[in-house]
Amino acid sequence: MAINRRDIVQILRDENELLKKRNQQVSKSLSRHQQAFRVLNELCETTRSIDQSVDLPELLNQLLALVMHTCNTENGSLILVDEAARELEFVAVIGESQDHLLNHRMSIDTGAVGYTIKHAKGILIEDVHNSKHWSSVIDESLDFHTHSLMCEPLVVQDAVIGAIEVVNHTTDNSFEQGDLNILKVATRLVSLALEKVEKLTQQMER
Repeated sequence: MAINRRDIVQILRDENELLKKRNQQVSKSLSRHQQAFRVLNELCETTRSIDQSVDLPELLNQLLALVMHTCNTENGSLILVDEAARELEFVAVIGESQDHLLNHRMSIDTGAVGYTIKHAKGILIEDVHNSKHWSSVIDESLDFHTHSLMCEPLVVQDAVIGAIEVVNHTTDNSFEQGDLNILKVATRLVSLALEKVEKLTQQMER
């Protein structure tokens, strides 16, 4: 069957639109990774600059803010384990729930953070309402609405000392595997920073 000129023009137009969409996706992905690379470099520089005069609460907030920037989110927490009390403590919080969550404690096995710490591995939940690993306790108490989240463990000298959790992408999209991969690298850099602080503290106590 012969294809007339009008059909050829339409096919070319369709192909052109498809190529435009693909180019936009590639450009967006490249920009995203360039941003993440810059922030990860900032994390490295922050770790390198830590000395004995470090203000720990300020450092934790600075590290958390950088991690959140790599993940395109405005809500995040840095949580540490209190082994003696078998609890998790929110030692740094940025976002809508900061005033209510900072220094908040919960059972060590609660929600996605508890899962991450118990199994020493990250978790990506694209829709919390379809996940058995999510706990709605904090949302209900703060009238907050979690849609998706990611969590990665903080590991110092082979021991899980806490986790970083980020909640809700800045767009309407859910987090995806690429975001979790970036969070994994960022959290590893935070772990190195905390390890350096621990070593400096031990040296000062000698």
